[in-house]
Amino acid sequence: MRLFLFLSLLVLTTSAAETHPPFRPDLPAGAAYALDAQKLHPTQFSHGWREVVYKAAKINAMSPAAVTVYLTKKDVPVVIGPGGVPYMTDGHHTLRSLIESSAPDKTAYGHILANWSDLDAATFWARMEVNNYTYLKNAHGRALPPDALPASLLVMERDPWRSLAWGVMEARGFAEQKGVFFQEFRWADFFRDKVKWDDADDAAFDDAVKAACVLAQSPAAAGLAGYRASAVQPRVVTEPTKHDTDDPALWIPADRARTLVIGTDKDTDGALYAYDLAGKIVHRAGGLKRPNNVDVAYGLMLDGKPVDIAVTTERELYRLRIFRLPELVPVDQGNLMVFNGDPLRAPMGVALYKRARDGAQFVFVGGKSGPAEGYLSQYRLEDDGTGHVQMTLIRQFGAYSGRKEIEAIAVDAGLGYVYYSDETFGVRKYAADPEAPAANQELALFATTGFASDHEGISIYQRPNGTGYLIVSDQQNHRFQLFPREGTPGHPHEHPLIKTIPVAAIESDGNEVTSAALPGYPHGMLVAMSTGKVFHYYSWDDFAGSDSSGP
Repeated sequence: MRLFLFLSLLVLTTSAAETHPPFRPDLPAGAAYALDAQKLHPTQFSHGWREVVYKAAKINAMSPAAVTVYLTKKDVPVVIGPGGVPYMTDGHHTLRSLIESSAPDKTAYGHILANWSDLDAATFWARMEVNNYTYLKNAHGRALPPDALPASLLVMERDPWRSLAWGVMEARGFAEQKGVFFQEFRWADFFRDKVKWDDADDAAFDDAVKAACVLAQSPAAAGLAGYRASAVQPRVVTEPTKHDTDDPALWIPADRARTLVIGTDKDTDGALYAYDLAGKIVHRAGGLKRPNNVDVAYGLMLDGKPVDIAVTTERELYRLRIFRLPELVPVDQGNLMVFNGDPLRAPMGVALYKRARDGAQFVFVGGKSGPAEGYLSQYRLEDDGTGHVQMTLIRQFGAYSGRKEIEAIAVDAGLGYVYYSDETFGVRKYAADPEAPAANQELALFATTGFASDHEGISIYQRPNGTGYLIVSDQQNHRFQLFPREGTPGHPHEHPLIKTIPVAAIESDGNEVTSAALPGYPHGMLVAMSTGKVFHYYSWDDFAGSDSSGP
């Protein structure tokens, strides 16, 4: 295999030399060329240095033959100007990276976009601007004349906002559009007066990218190339938390106007928040050490009375915390340790399950790490005799790929199943009832392809007839993937992809959905965590479109 790859690269390298003759000022449009990258003339004033550094490291990791293949595929377009000067209209970052790299050969490969060498300078630059072949703003966003352009890639300015635009594009905040020259510069100018950070601080840059990704979904950015026009927009964006939202749950009482969204603020100085349907914070339980995920259950008997509860994992103290709804008053005694307090298995995911036949209440918990088998723990929740909650370990079950972690867990109480995201691997399905036949046998593994990286939040849109959707967050793609809740005809454990839905929420880590009619949401709503310390409320009608009401 190695010999085959070597020979393939050798053939491609030889082909590049044969198909890309040395640059000449008389080459016609469409002709290929090869030229020392340092002899190409920029058509922009600046570059994003972070992109240059990233691409230089990429080139350094290649063999010389592989570098030639890589550069040939990049195909840098050139317009030949007055005096036979080669002006590059794209590829500035790639070729500056080549120059900065340790690669011994600094040859650029491309094609002639146009030969306008017979034009005078004024006519040439006017034509360049009309065709969007030049970007005449400097690193501060100020317009300058073309005769001020740098004569070489080595003397260009560094523009932090151009780095920011590249970071946002890499994070899929907007889509790269091939053939649209200077796309990232226009996004950089959009962000220039809106996002500030210390560019010497890598963590600050990462935070700036997240903030800019949120701005990239705003209507103000709609005119820019690559704007995610198909992304579904939320009806409501909640008030922000102090640190970092993670996972939401829904509490829906008989008076549905009083519905609350319960969400976590994931930090050492964390909290549990309750929001109303307008996105306003109405209750807060603070002092929690990195609460991760949260779920809601109805009618747990405490002190002889049914109590609705919210359960969250308190990751840094290796325990669960339980609060009465709607006030978020604690009903535990701080002693609900999970995984025997093992710090390597710090609790993250949580889901609640009420068994229909006897009303028994259970909680499923997933951790930061765990064994290849028995990753999840299922506990029974009961009154400890004092009106507080106690729990008893019932079983440990569930396969784990070992790739990342298991955080997102969801229970379909109506059909009797529990699902969880084995991040970067797929979604797994088991029986929720620990007393079901073969309860520890995996029933399905699906959603194994088509995700950018992490499989995250899971929620279940349940119709009364047993149909509906399993909704899984494709986190780094800023979208959700939908699978049939009921499986396929005759195969209840087959869950093929139905469709994907892009949303304005950025890197959604957790979500919850209901089919219940709520004020302003006649066929239900989906709540999704988003970068920006907020949650988004989506109408099911907007989210699912023509499939809003279902059978």
